[in-house]
Amino acid sequence: MSDKPDSKEKTVIAAAKLLRRYGYNGTALSDILAAAGSPRGSLYFHFPNGKEEIAVAALTYAADSVRQAIAGAAKTSKSADEFLIRIARGMAADLERSDFKEGCPIAPTALEISGASEALTTAAGAAFQSWEQEIAVGLQSFRFNAERARLLATAALSQLEGALLLARAYRRLEPLQCAEESIRALVRAFART
Repeated sequence: MSDKPDSKEKTVIAAAKLLRRYGYNGTALSDILAAAGSPRGSLYFHFPNGKEEIAVAALTYAADSVRQAIAGAAKTSKSADEFLIRIARGMAADLERSDFKEGCPIAPTALEISGASEALTTAAGAAFQSWEQEIAVGLQSFRFNAERARLLATAALSQLEGALLLARAYRRLEPLQCAEESIRALVRAFART
């Protein structure tokens, strides 16, 4: 997205934030318009298929933002466990900054719409897959072979997503802090085999 978002970009960014907090069913079109400061006419001009189309764009936007953060964590880390722990700490910082109201930007919608909307199910699946792939690429830079990197990426992302959900539900960061220890153990186990 550009430095100064236009009406369409503002709508996507606003929808991504609302979906992260309230999920698909908890986010009304009027909420998206209000948060974006966009007129109703621009909504249907940019998104003729309505809320579902906006949500797909928002999930794609959020997924790419997280994917870029994962890539950045890989570039600034010196080891595989440091890389994965940076991801965990980034999640923790985002959650804490939102007063435990904004966890994973994909999960609320993914859980609600599973099977109900092919477009949203596809977008949510693509989001998680892009994160797994980016984690695997990062792990390969720390000398994990492609297969080991892929397996560890799936295990680590599963661990982190579960810990993020628990941290949001408990309104405290301990689950993510515990996940750091689990991640260290996973890295050691995958490095040995």
